[in-house]
Amino acid sequence: MREWLNKGRRKKWFVAVGATIAALFALGALASWHFASLVVVPDHSPWAEGVDIEAVAPSRIKLKRVEATERPGYYGLVWQGGHAIAGPIVAENADTVTRRLGSVRGYLEPGTRAGFDSSVYSGNPGEARGLPYRSIAIPDPLGPMPAWLIPGAGRTWAIVVHGINDDREVGLRIAPTLRRAGLPQLLISYRDDLGAPASPDGLHHMGETEWRDVAAAMRYALARGARRVVLVGYSMGGALVAQLMERSPFSNRVIALVLDAPALNWKAILEFNSERMGFPGHLAIPVEWAIDARIDPDWDSLDAVSHPEDFHLPVLLFHGEEDKVVPISTSEEFAAELSRFVTFYPVPKAGHTQSWNVDPRLYDRRLGRFLEETKGGP
Repeated sequence: MREWLNKGRRKKWFVAVGATIAALFALGALASWHFASLVVVPDHSPWAEGVDIEAVAPSRIKLKRVEATERPGYYGLVWQGGHAIAGPIVAENADTVTRRLGSVRGYLEPGTRAGFDSSVYSGNPGEARGLPYRSIAIPDPLGPMPAWLIPGAGRTWAIVVHGINDDREVGLRIAPTLRRAGLPQLLISYRDDLGAPASPDGLHHMGETEWRDVAAAMRYALARGARRVVLVGYSMGGALVAQLMERSPFSNRVIALVLDAPALNWKAILEFNSERMGFPGHLAIPVEWAIDARIDPDWDSLDAVSHPEDFHLPVLLFHGEEDKVVPISTSEEFAAELSRFVTFYPVPKAGHTQSWNVDPRLYDRRLGRFLEETKGGP
């Protein structure tokens, strides 16, 4: 009788342990699927990081002190029906940061919660930067891709590629510098952007399919007199640029790259974000499996250092030292592997794609000098 009872207890124990393991496995699978969705599912929420406005005065704004608002430089403030530019810090204490305030559109009052936007500028190139431009549609296999064309006198064109779930406005920060250098420029959209055609499966592919939309922009430029192209890539836009350099027959028309916090190694990015959330880096592997199940990427191809021969051309590389999205180590590794070709500027106090924001004059000076050295003939 006792033996029968012991067997019964052991059986219940095994069932309980099995059920616990199954539940943990299911939770892990759900978590992995969720984090994979952050990478592959388009998300066009109005803004990611909100800040509280404490007080507003002529040419001044007081914001609640958080990591974003205490960074130096220039940022956009976006709220329902309005936009402004928050400039350098003029005063601060333990709880608040006071910054210069300019270019206010809409009604702004204390108590408003606004998005703190690294893109800084809002609207088209004319509204935001006073530049001539045309809204165009670039022919693409998926359908017309919206873009802005800012004219220039030269035969070297710039094509500016934004990051994941971002938009063309990110390129407005450097548009005047590109124009002063004489480059006609295309600030492009690509598949799954707002206003652009969707990808066939409705998912991001981390650059492995989106690069074709950059190639379509190159075809447009070459058909209209461009002889050479400079590609500019922010964040995942850097992955699109890297994929084009590896895969496209148009890569031989590219004479230089400008990369800002580029996504050059997706596995390293996933591991970095796993560690940032307090988990071991190897726990990113189930997220990779979930991504595999949805888009089946070529991980080696998505590591730019694994094909360095595709980047034997001048590269200007910026990366914020406080980037919490894309690890600066990936840019350091890329720059070390291609030291003959890459001019690398790690930028203190800059977060993700904020190297321009913390010191626009220095960034523009470095960019202008690079363009003068590499853009080629007239």
